[in-house]
Amino acid sequence: MSGSIVVPDIHGSLDLLHWVEARFPERHLILLGDLIHRGPQSRACLQKALAWGRDGRATLSWGNHEAWVYDDLVTMGAAERWVRANEAELYAEYAPHGGVKALRADLEAFADLALPYHVEGEMLCAHAARPSLGRAPSDLLDVGHLWNLPGDGQHPLPTHFFPALRYSVHGHTQMLRPVVDVEGAGVVYIDMGVSEVEGFCVWDAEERRVIWGGE
Repeated sequence: MSGSIVVPDIHGSLDLLHWVEARFPERHLILLGDLIHRGPQSRACLQKALAWGRDGRATLSWGNHEAWVYDDLVTMGAAERWVRANEAELYAEYAPHGGVKALRADLEAFADLALPYHVEGEMLCAHAARPSLGRAPSDLLDVGHLWNLPGDGQHPLPTHFFPALRYSVHGHTQMLRPVVDVEGAGVVYIDMGVSEVEGFCVWDAEERRVIWGGE
């Protein structure tokens, strides 16, 4: 398999997923999470990502936005009244399609597919930052991979588990332009914090370069 295309935060902008699908029809995708909130089509983005994940078209990653809604609805069992008040926009999207029950089902399906991080050859992908790992690759010591900012510093690449690793790719932190420091700190940040294809970019792991929307 050729190196994947890494896709940063979509935030309810279905047109960005359509662009990725059309631009890279034969490439595997790694979605860095934050599919929901802010944009007008969170439900459609989440469901498209789920379809890709089930078909093997994409590897899904947890974002902090999926994590906190999952914790509220599934882990804590928030009632419909609470969801209607605290997730009004997301609730409005799901209301005609089964409401909170349907949203909970999509989040549970997402939890079955999504990874905290993903390793592909020399590259590690995680939503916000490299994971802090304990005695095993599955032993997550904290949730920094969901929340940490560049100023918080990065954990070392877990080369004791994955010796080939050389760099990591992240979204989460909105940048004015992509940060590509593969040969130095070994990090790439590609979240532009916009909802238009013209200001959107992805990472091509095969060519090891940023590709802009419209390119």
